[in-house]
Amino acid sequence: MIIIGAKGEINVEDVLKRLKKLNCKFAQIVNADYVCGKEHLIVAYEFAKRAFKNGRNICKNIEMEFLIYASAKKQIKDALAIIGAKEKGNYAFIFDGIKKRDGIKFVKDLGLKIDDKVIEPTIEKLKKFVEDKELKTIDKSFYYDLIFEKMAMMDAIK
Repeated sequence: MIIIGAKGEINVEDVLKRLKKLNCKFAQIVNADYVCGKEHLIVAYEFAKRAFKNGRNICKNIEMEFLIYASAKKQIKDALAIIGAKEKGNYAFIFDGIKKRDGIKFVKDLGLKIDDKVIEPTIEKLKKFVEDKELKTIDKSFYYDLIFEKMAMMDAIK
């Protein structure tokens, strides 16, 4: 799996069409302002794959199922509002089944500046998923695990 952070301005519909044309297992773009590290996206992808494998998916395609988990929202419209890519901003590209250099070329060909800092976890991003009272219940070293807990809870209530 390859995850690439980038920033700039895109035509979202055009990028989504280009992603579908890639010859790989999985390709998606998300709003990196809601990404708390590479592990956040890796875990969301694993949950989405498992949902399809076990017949518990709620979306017709794995790319949308991934967005449901990555956003920790049950509704597609809510997931898109939160973690769906916007016309201008920070992006995270997720690829499975292509070489890293091909993923980098894809992102650069869109005219974006590669910047993995945009996907680094921050407390501000985390607070988009959890409340202060939740943070007070655990040690700081486990803060980002709360996102995984949110994804697991979504799996449990499907």
